[in-house]
Amino acid sequence: MIKLFLIRSFVYTPFTQEADLKYLEKNGLGITDKITEADILISQNFKHLKPFIWRYLKTKNYLVWTLEPRFDITFSSNRKILMGLHNCYFMNIYTQDVFTSIFTFHSKNIKNKLSLLNSDFKFKQKKIVALMSYYKGIDSPLLMRDNKNIDLINLRSILALEGNNRGVLDVFGKGWPNNISKEDSRLGNWPKRKEEILRGYSFNLCFENTIAYNYVTEKIWDSIGNYCLPIYYGEGTNIYSVFPENSFLDYSEFDDSDSMFHFVENISKEEYTERMNKCITVYNSISQKNTHFERDEKRKSLDKIIEKCIAIEKK
Repeated sequence: MIKLFLIRSFVYTPFTQEADLKYLEKNGLGITDKITEADILISQNFKHLKPFIWRYLKTKNYLVWTLEPRFDITFSSNRKILMGLHNCYFMNIYTQDVFTSIFTFHSKNIKNKLSLLNSDFKFKQKKIVALMSYYKGIDSPLLMRDNKNIDLINLRSILALEGNNRGVLDVFGKGWPNNISKEDSRLGNWPKRKEEILRGYSFNLCFENTIAYNYVTEKIWDSIGNYCLPIYYGEGTNIYSVFPENSFLDYSEFDDSDSMFHFVENISKEEYTERMNKCITVYNSISQKNTHFERDEKRKSLDKIIEKCIAIEKK
């Protein structure tokens, strides 16, 4: 049994979910609360791991694993530490062994069979909704990969602020300047409140935090599930391996914010219906899969953890 010691919180990850822990244990990985017994020390952030590296030096192995895009921005699967005498290993959004498919962690959100829109469809309203915390917002730093900034927090914050200033976008979430947010909607029963908000709008600005292969969260699925056409960012992702062209509104295909806001304001009922129904068709194709689908998608990521830990211990 390879024993892992968790440094700081791993809430909402496989390392604290009962079914996932059972699967890991069945395949030779266990969690210990005694660091002296651990083979691998694991953290979601290298800076939290670093003090333990200096304390235990080469007597332990070290792994950074996270599904949060800004907790770790290492693009390689290992890095030399201790003056080049030892390795620290990485599994994150960018190494492509955490989100192993578009459905890894969020297929559970794709759960209903939706009816297609018909000719009687009417816009709920033309305003766009943005449900997101501000974080660092327009001050979010660049995240450069292959000479391209893959950060989306800055861009989506600029669009939300501009849309709100134009009077065509409502913001829900914490931390926004000038009290523009209608409410800190994550308070209380967030999943229920999110549905209530989305049901009042026809468009949802729902960029991910970053551009990365397979990194697709609940944002686009929750939008479709509540009949709200997603305004998403597709360039540099593999989202079109699932969605057809001209389904969701892809901001990367617009020249600028003016053209996007103009498009939303002037979209016809017919084009909206066609785009929304393409999204619904994709949604339904996933929601109708058998009950093993969610489990099997999750296990692809669990298997990567198992493979990585076994490989680490063999070195």
